[in-house]
Amino acid sequence: MHFSLLYAVVLLAVPTLVVACEGSCITDTTAKMHNNYNKPVACALSNIGQEIIDTYNLNSVPGSPTISIPTLLQPMTTCYNNISFDALETALFPHFFHGKCLDADGNEPDGCPDPDCPIVCGTPGSIVHFYSMWYHISYNTTVASFSSCADPHSTPYKTLQKRILAHLPESKTEAGPGPQVLRSRRSGVSDHDEASTSLILEEHVGSSLKHILARFPQRLEECCGGAKIPSCIWEKQMKKLVLSFP
Repeated sequence: MHFSLLYAVVLLAVPTLVVACEGSCITDTTAKMHNNYNKPVACALSNIGQEIIDTYNLNSVPGSPTISIPTLLQPMTTCYNNISFDALETALFPHFFHGKCLDADGNEPDGCPDPDCPIVCGTPGSIVHFYSMWYHISYNTTVASFSSCADPHSTPYKTLQKRILAHLPESKTEAGPGPQVLRSRRSGVSDHDEASTSLILEEHVGSSLKHILARFPQRLEECCGGAKIPSCIWEKQMKKLVLSFP
């Protein structure tokens, strides 16, 4: 960063002045990274939604009401949208990037506060230097946010499970690529037997659904281009944004 002579004098005269990523720097950089994940997350959810539809033979009966992937997964997407931004902001600031850029001797190294600061601190230059940590934290936090929504004890999970049960085919036991689906309403059975069958069906769906949702990290990795997540780094555009803040 280039300073005028007058500005340099002001900095020397006011040693307590700290140039840091705060305020709009925090919210804008977090928002950009969060928005970058919209497409990869949508890709992962689309794959999960299709797996759910295929596993439980949803939309398989001609003439019966169908359910789209966005509608099916709405409990999960709403939950994720509600918690993911705050979770990402907290994981980046202040859990990792925070504090002054001082080395072990209490000195500020060259490149600090920017453009490339080798000390973990709360400045743009530190984000640039430790950008690999930035994008890994962002990826892991995105996974953690969805995993929280997919907890079998969570309301979104239970709501999704009910949607699946409501759209199961009405035909007899289905055989196919997915697990066999027991029919919950059959003629000639008592209310007690029907309730027992419904409970078995609910437990069966819950057990397999848990495993499908647990594959979100794998699905997101695939949508990010593989193990090194090359499609979810966005280094050039993010560094440019970060360094646009003083």
